[in-house]
Amino acid sequence: MHTLTDRLTDLVDSAPAWAVYLIAGGVVYLETAVAVVGLVAPSEAVLIAAGVVAAVGKPVIGVLIAVCAVAAIAGDSTGYAVGVVTGPRLARTRLGRKVVRRAIASGYRAPESGDAVLAIASARWVGYVRSVTPLLAGSRRMRYTRFALASAIGGISWTMTVLLVSYGVGATLGAEVALIVGVAVGVAAFGFLIFRRVRAGRAERRRGSGG
Repeated sequence: MHTLTDRLTDLVDSAPAWAVYLIAGGVVYLETAVAVVGLVAPSEAVLIAAGVVAAVGKPVIGVLIAVCAVAAIAGDSTGYAVGVVTGPRLARTRLGRKVVRRAIASGYRAPESGDAVLAIASARWVGYVRSVTPLLAGSRRMRYTRFALASAIGGISWTMTVLLVSYGVGATLGAEVALIVGVAVGVAAFGFLIFRRVRAGRAERRRGSGG
């Protein structure tokens, strides 16, 4: 265990800060900019790992938070723009209908005008819902100023919370936690993806059978 921990520590120490910023920010951006990426890129796992690396390595946590928060907001805006441009056509395609069905199965609800900001901000905290909400908001022509406000609230609060918690754990427990957290998060993320796909498949079968 100590040998593995020493190797992990050496790996973390050798990782340049810019690479951590680029990887974490890139994954956060693509998750909402390209909805499909949200199915295969568990951004929480990447943020947790980045927070731990910041605690025991070279990245500065304040810079990491700023980079990921900007990436989250930019990703939302990109997804919104894609929804505005492709929304009407996408809604008529098989892929578009599948996206909507998966979003609803995962907990998405179209926000009413009165609670739109809260609904969009809250969506940032829920896996697949986070990925498709900007696309669906754009396709529904939600007013961009309200969407941008909600995106900023959700993106900043989410990135700060995940990164600061993981940074605090990493700073307290040191490099050994990086191995434990990495394995645990990887297994949990994989298990959650399988569970979500099974649940969505069952829901689609029930709708197909008229149950």
